[in-house]
Amino acid sequence: MDDVERVIEEFLDGKPRASTLRELRQALELKLRRLEEDPSTPPEQIQDLREQVRVLYEEELITQFVEDSIRFTLSADALQQQIGED
Repeated sequence: MDDVERVIEEFLDGKPRASTLRELRQALELKLRRLEEDPSTPPEQIQDLREQVRVLYEEELITQFVEDSIRFTLSADALQQQIGED
C-alpha cells in the first residue's frame, strides 16, 4: 500500500472505501431487480430496498469525493515541494 492509500485508510478510520460501497450497492440493486420482478414481494420491502440503495449511493459518492480530495491534496503538496526544490 502506497502512502496515499495509507492516508486515505487512516482518514476513513475503518469505514468502507468507495469501491466497497459500490459493490454493496450493485449487489443490492441486483436483489432489488429480482424482487421487483416477483409479484409476491411486498411493496414495503421494495421501497425499503430502494431507500437502502439510495443511501449507499450517497455514501459511495461522498466517500469517493473524500478519497479524490485526499489524492488531489497530496499530489498538489508533492508538486509544490518539487517546484520549491527546483
